[in-house]
Amino acid sequence: MNTYPFNIKVILLSVLLAWSQTITPAHALIEVPTFRMAVGRSMINFTAGSLFPNPTPLGGSITINPTFLWDMSAVRSRLGLNFVADIGSNGYGSFPISGIGFTALFYPMGLSSQREVNEDLSVLIKHRISPYLQLQITPVKCSISNATTFDTVTAHANYFSATVIETSVGLGLDYPMNDDLITFLGLHYRFAAFTSQETTTGALKYSGIELLLGVMTNFF
Repeated sequence: MNTYPFNIKVILLSVLLAWSQTITPAHALIEVPTFRMAVGRSMINFTAGSLFPNPTPLGGSITINPTFLWDMSAVRSRLGLNFVADIGSNGYGSFPISGIGFTALFYPMGLSSQREVNEDLSVLIKHRISPYLQLQITPVKCSISNATTFDTVTAHANYFSATVIETSVGLGLDYPMNDDLITFLGLHYRFAAFTSQETTTGALKYSGIELLLGVMTNFF
């Protein structure tokens, strides 16, 4: 009697059974992002070709910087996406700078909060006060106008629009309030490279520091 097909089924069933014993329940494998919401003040000076040939402060702008980050515990980092916008200025537009880009945080002393699943499948949340280093690379749209200065030919307010790659580097500190809420303070330096999109008026660049205060939750 040929038992070859039966033996194959037994072997496959045994392998599947052994593999299933190593699977962690789905709820323990799901990696949910960390949400950080930061609000602060930026102190940026810009130049924009012949329209703004000298360093000009945006002035009065409020910066918002929400991010979604995923924990990379093995390398003490968080990686994800960010949105940055400067809201308001001294007469240079309501949204002079805005864009979506990439964020990386590195924690030399370890993540400020992380989740561990014990052998009994219970979830343990550990948190600590932890400093971090930040890098953000964001393609942004700069829309800068000056309603008080008019072009004598077109009779319209001077306006400059361009797309640049903004880089932000800085440091900060995470301070846990409880298992689900962490506050943080960050000091960053933002700068953008020249662009040649506006060939008639020249190029745009800006740089300056920002101070942000925010909260973070891990959705654990």
